[in-house]
Amino acid sequence: MDRTLHYVDIFLDLALPKIYSLRPMKKIMVVVCFAICILKANAETTYSALQNVDNFGWLNQRDSQIVEATGRNGCNPTSWVNLMVKLQNQYSDIFHTDLVGATYADWTQSAITLSGSSYLNTTPTNGTVSGKIVSGMGSYFQSKGFSAFSVAEIMYPRWDQLYEASRTNATVQLLLLPASGSNATIGHAVSLSGFNWINTNDPANPPSQSDNARLSFLDPQDPWHGLDTSSGVFGAGFADAHVWAEYNGVNQYSMIRYANNDYEIYSAYVVVPGPTIIHCLISGILSFFGFSFRRRLA
Repeated sequence: MDRTLHYVDIFLDLALPKIYSLRPMKKIMVVVCFAICILKANAETTYSALQNVDNFGWLNQRDSQIVEATGRNGCNPTSWVNLMVKLQNQYSDIFHTDLVGATYADWTQSAITLSGSSYLNTTPTNGTVSGKIVSGMGSYFQSKGFSAFSVAEIMYPRWDQLYEASRTNATVQLLLLPASGSNATIGHAVSLSGFNWINTNDPANPPSQSDNARLSFLDPQDPWHGLDTSSGVFGAGFADAHVWAEYNGVNQYSMIRYANNDYEIYSAYVVVPGPTIIHCLISGILSFFGFSFRRRLA
């Protein structure tokens, strides 16, 4: 609204002398054309958020030790390790390096542990069953002494949920399933890192397949994506995919095209704090407002 008023002020300052000299019908036409231009400019909305690549781990599911334990199906435990490195870096005062350790060797062993029957139960034959992720990750956090943290599942996440999760630096794993007609034969798990879309149409409409909306994520099959690793110093790199919204008659959900294949985003698994932490946050906020209110009374 402020931007619109700013444009109106500029328009009136520059154009009023000219408009006054026009005939009534031309005056109306000029004002209408200007209004259409302003509305069109304000209909353009940018949704852009990218998390810090330096926070993520860069464990590769194709490393020999992980392949030995999980075959080619190690994407789920590996992507979770890369996300827990992010948690350690983003909230070092809480997690330190207690979730998955500090070295690449630590991360590798953590992925193997996480793939075990006590947690994700990832096997070379069946991979990771989606129904095991919430309980398995909850058990893993508990085993590391962080029982106040758990994982929540969002079925068929919408584009706006993906954008909001990226904007708020949420820790999210995406489970991708091959779409009908895709060349892909198995699902894949990746770590959400960003969303970018300039909506030049009605802001109420989701991105269509013809829009250039993009989803960024860390792919455990190529965790150094887009980086020059010739120096031998590795780090995480984000992949990029075309994303759009579809509707299955019941739910709006998101599709992506990546590596020449189409996938539907079946689930988003979000790390969330438990009631104890939420209670502390609420108590802190209430205490702050109480202090502010008492100072005002004084």
